[in-house]
Parts: sequence; structure tokens; C-alpha cells
Amino acid sequence: MNGTAGNPRVIDLGEAARLLSLPEEGVRALAQAGYLRPADASADRFALGDVKAFLARVADDGAADVFSEGDGGTDPQALLDALDGRSEEMALRAFDIFQQAFPDAAGWTLAERHQFIEQARRRFEAILAITEHGEDDELVSELRDVGATAAWAGSSLPQLLLVLRISRDLVVQTAVEVAEERGRHWGLALSLVLTRVLPSMDRLIDAIAQGYWAAVMSAEEEARARHESVVEHASDGVYELDLDGCIRYANPSLAVILGRRLDEVEGACLSDVLVPAEPGASIQTLLATDAPHRVELTVVRRDGLRRVLDVLAVPRRRGDEVAGYQGIVRDLTAATELEAQKNEFLALITQDLRQPLTTILGLGVTLEGYGDELPSDRVRRTGRSIRKQSERIARLADDLYDVSRIEAHTLSVSSRAIPLEPTVAAAFFSVEGSDGVELDVPEGLEVQADPRRLEQVVANLVENALVHGDAPVVVRARQEGDTVVVSVLDAGPGVPEAIVPTLFARLRTVSRTDRDRTRGTGMGLALVRGLVEAMGGRVWYEADATFHFTLPTPRTHHRGPDVN
Repeated sequence: MNGTAGNPRVIDLGEAARLLSLPEEGVRALAQAGYLRPADASADRFALGDVKAFLARVADDGAADVFSEGDGGTDPQALLDALDGRSEEMALRAFDIFQQAFPDAAGWTLAERHQFIEQARRRFEAILAITEHGEDDELVSELRDVGATAAWAGSSLPQLLLVLRISRDLVVQTAVEVAEERGRHWGLALSLVLTRVLPSMDRLIDAIAQGYWAAVMSAEEEARARHESVVEHASDGVYELDLDGCIRYANPSLAVILGRRLDEVEGACLSDVLVPAEPGASIQTLLATDAPHRVELTVVRRDGLRRVLDVLAVPRRRGDEVAGYQGIVRDLTAATELEAQKNEFLALITQDLRQPLTTILGLGVTLEGYGDELPSDRVRRTGRSIRKQSERIARLADDLYDVSRIEAHTLSVSSRAIPLEPTVAAAFFSVEGSDGVELDVPEGLEVQADPRRLEQVVANLVENALVHGDAPVVVRARQEGDTVVVSVLDAGPGVPEAIVPTLFARLRTVSRTDRDRTRGTGMGLALVRGLVEAMGGRVWYEADATFHFTLPTPRTHHRGPDVN
């Protein structure tokens, strides 16, 4: 290779074409495109180092050995040692190049710059070590882990690969410079070094990229699986429609809400499974193409049940075009009914309070206006009526308080052995109209119970019989084995069979459509169940208009183990 006279490091166009195995027009095209820098404006002369560096960069597979025209006795290890001594210099140059590619790096602090340069220096040392000793499967696996870690940390893959590419090219460029400084006889050593550096670095870069993308795909697959699991097991219904309004996907909860099998829902038109209860109502608002919006619908299922649904309708877009529709369906029926029952319950409680208060108010006005004229027995009867109505209000307040404690699981009872007959008789005093109630309880019969709570139970059952049944009302008790069964029966028609399963549920009792709303809330039955169960018994209803409840006898009530 003959250099231009007076400057052995500059070659002419023909020599450059020979080294690059290209026609001269091809070399000029490379120069014009900026891939090869000419030594002067004529683009007919080139620096030998630039030509060598260009060829080294494009000969990634190491097949081109164009630097072997020199003495074959030079040891490549000497070149590697020389490169190792310039690791700090290459690290500084790497930061300069990185700063040009990512201008934000110019605003880094000194500590951040030092960290980048130190990492680059260690990277160059690692590259040279790999070049000297070769790569192995363990190293490739570690680099895949590096790529995966970068992905999980949210690092940019292009930025990561650019840093590695900068490192690769700087090792090549510096190797060329060192070889040129030491003379042409270093060409073979340079060729041997580059045939190791380039393929190894490319495989290592590939390993990092593979680890990165494997982690990205794994994260996406995990997110997709998590999303699918959430949708499949969500309590709300989820659907996806095509542009014609046909259901292309539905989760199991939507089928449950609509009262259909899942295979009946998927593939059906939304208008066929979501039928509005109101005449003339339409579900076309769910197919709107504007922003997401909510729609509340009352629909009728195939089995005749009415459901109140809240639907969040969302257009599904592909680019700027609407590709379909999505929706989330929430069943508000239970919440709506509960709210209505609560409102009715409050209204009935107010009514229950208003009746005795009205009576007390009237009697008080009578005493105030005519107290001096009324005979003493009339005054006593008026006072007794006021007392009974006041006790009724107090009992209603106690019932409300106890029901709330039962539902909160904070009710406490103080059970002990008590005689049953006087306790039952005492319960009658707080019940209006209980004078004619028959009492059939054996003398001396005892139960294990809280006397105040037992009075509440009996009073509520007797009042229920007086209000909703017919005379005569009888309270009887019998011992059966280790328990005592107390029964309250009347001569009325009894409770309709359809509501027996929910007879002791507070709000279900309140919401009965067949009840006379002027005759109380029915809350007493819910209280009866809670109190009886708290005292260790059970309560039930039989079709002959009879309520039964059990209580343990004192000898069967076992204390817990003593704690010393």
C-alpha cells in the first residue's frame, strides 16, 4: 500500500477503493454520504486510519482481514495492554459522544457525570477482558439478566444499546489509532483483536437486547393475565360490542346479572338481552360514539325479574375510528331496594312513635284543661294510660337500640336461673291490650335466661299476636328434655307461607307488600330472634299461627372452664 508522497498516512482514491473492495465511484458515494471522511475537498484522498476504522466497523463478522500486510510477529496481547491503559480516555470520549446524542446529559451533576464515566471505564475493561479470554455461556446469561433488569427498571433500550454501541466503536477506533501510532507492522495484531472484539460485542449486545425484550414481553403477558383475571372474576358485568351492537365478549358476572347462561349472552345482540322495563326506552345511548358516559337502566330479565343497572358505556377506538363499544354493568337492585326499605323503616318507626305520643299529648291536654273537674278514678286511668304509652315508647327505643347492637354483634346478656311464670307475667304490663292474654305456665318451671331480655321477647311476641292475629292469645310453656319450649299462639289466619322464610329478618319484614302499614314495623320479630339466640335458644314459626322459642334449663347450662 503506497501512501501519498510526504504524508504516509494519507492514501489516494484508488488505494482506498482497493482496500474497501469497491469501485472509485462507490468510495466517492460513501464520502458524499458522510460515512467516510475525505482528507481534502476533492474527495480523492483519505486518511488511512479513517479507511481502516470504517472497514472495521462494517466488518462485523470478522471475515475481512485487510490489516494483515505487515509483519506477522507482533503479539496482539501488547495491543490489548495498550488499549487497557487508555480505558479512562475512552470513558471520557464516550461521555462526550453520549452527551451529543442525549443533550439532557449536559445538565448532569458532577457526581452523575463521574458515575457515568466510571461505569464506562469498567465497561471498557470488561470488553477488553472478553476480547482476551473470550465469552462464555454464563456471561451471556448474566448479560440477559442485565437487559431484563433494565426493562423492569424502566430504562430505555435504545439508550442502553447506544451506550454499548459507543463503547464498541470506541474500542475499534482506539485500536486503529494505537496500531497506526506504532507502525504498519501492527496490522496483523489489530486484525486479530478486531476479529474477536466485533463478533463478541455484537453477541453480547444481542444478549442484552434479548433479555430486555424477554422481560418486556413477560411483563406485558403478566399484565394481560392479571387484567383478564380481574375481568373474569369481577363482580360487575363486563361486555364488548362490535359496531352492530352484538356482544363479542362477556364475563360470567354479566350472565348472572342478566339471568342467562354465558353461551347465550356471547354472540347475542345487546338489545335482545338488555330489555328496558319502561315502554319506549332504548339502549341506543350505550352505542354513543362520544366520550365515556353512565346510564341507569331498569330492565326486565327473561325470568320476569326487574333489575336496576348502572352501565358505564365506553367507545372502543382504533386510532381515530370507533371500532366497537365496551361497558361495565353494575347491579344496583339490592342497594336500591335497601335504600327504599330503610326509608320505609324510618317512616314506620316515626309512625310507631307518633301514635303513643299523640295519645300522651291528648291525655295531657285533658288533664291540663279539665284536671280539676275530673273524678279521681278518671285521673288515675289517665295517668295509667300515660304510663303505658310512655313505656311503649321506651320499649320501642330499647328495641331499636338492641337491634342495632345485635346487627353489630355487640349485644350482651346476663343469664341466670329465673322462674318463668312471673317473668312472662311481668312482660304483659308493657303491652297495651294484654289484659285478656291467657297464661299457661307450670309453677316452679325455671329457665336459664336474662330476665329483662326474656320480658322483651315475650312482650314482642304477645304484641305481634294482638296486632296481627285474633283473640284469644295464649302463652304456654312446657319442658321438653333439657329445654323449655315457650309458645305464643292466637286464633288469627297466620302468616302467608311465601313470607315465612324471611319472617325474622328486619328489613324484609318491613318491606312486605301485604302488611297493613298502620300496624307497626314488624321489627320486634327480628329482635326476638336476636335475643333468643343470644340466650342460647332458637325461635321458629308454625303454620297454626304459633311462634315457638326455646331456652335452656338451669341444670343444662354449663359454665366454661375455670381460669386460675
